[in-house]
Amino acid sequence: MRGRPIVYHGADFTRPMKDNIRENLFNILGRACKGAIAFDMFGGTGALAFESLSRGAVRAVTIERSRHANRYIEETAENLGVRDRLKILSGDAFQLGSQLLLPPADDTPWIVFLCPPYVLWEESLSDLNRLIELTLENAPPGSVLVAETEKKFDPELFPKGDWDFRVYGGTRLAFIEPAMRCGLEC
Repeated sequence: MRGRPIVYHGADFTRPMKDNIRENLFNILGRACKGAIAFDMFGGTGALAFESLSRGAVRAVTIERSRHANRYIEETAENLGVRDRLKILSGDAFQLGSQLLLPPADDTPWIVFLCPPYVLWEESLSDLNRLIELTLENAPPGSVLVAETEKKFDPELFPKGDWDFRVYGGTRLAFIEPAMRCGLEC
């Protein structure tokens, strides 16, 4: 889908990830998108879901509260020819996410993008951390969670884990892979 535009509504309620940060993000993810299911928990423009599909994700789910924004996501999906691989959910990411991030029926890896409006890292930290914990508890092997915060956010507020932090200007990206677990009873 290289070079094909995403329809952006321009409204203030959406803060799209800067292009150079998104490019760095997907360079870091590398081949992790291939064959994965992408969950864009705070869809906005849907750019992370579309980029995941472009880089080989088998399907993507985007959650966005704004029906206005969802209309643009749907328009972009139609224009890019990926509507059949993109599920658009309209509603609260915390409620819907707690249903989506349950133990899966198969072992298809997940890429979970947690890139909310920055103010939610202050106002809804426990809810965001619960989505992180659900991902770490339930994601199949080979999965990755990416969280985007402001640089000034204290990363010690994330759940404990082997985080990889990258800073780009005023933005911090945090990457974590769920621990490998043995399926045998010990």
